[in-house]
Amino acid sequence: MLATCAMVLFIWGNSLVPGTGSGSLSLSVMEAVRHILRDLGLPHAWVTNFVIRKSAHFTEYFVLGILATHAFDIDGHRTFGVLLPTTVFLLLVPSIDETIQLFVPGRAGMVTDVFIDCCGAATGVALRYLLRLPMYSKKAA
Repeated sequence: MLATCAMVLFIWGNSLVPGTGSGSLSLSVMEAVRHILRDLGLPHAWVTNFVIRKSAHFTEYFVLGILATHAFDIDGHRTFGVLLPTTVFLLLVPSIDETIQLFVPGRAGMVTDVFIDCCGAATGVALRYLLRLPMYSKKAA
């Protein structure tokens, strides 16, 4: 649960960074990714600030999905009583995240970002359960 809370604070902390700082960071990441791809002889022009920013949304929430699933469902029961609070949590966090950005200079809360965040979280939840399936089959055998 501690790691889940730390991840939420990390995400919300990033949302408190004004637009100029956030934009500068994503441009730096974009240039680094382009440089790596260029050095590997791979196409790199497709890496844009937009791609970096949306990938960051998806990735942050992918990690949160894994952590939250573990926090809410350590034993992997996948019952309604476990999945409902996990789902509510993973819907509330990005909604609050985008609301925070409405009050930060140079930032904007976007419904599309909530959707990307939820897709990342759902992918993290699904991956955690898929990776745990072999463990449960061994225990049952």
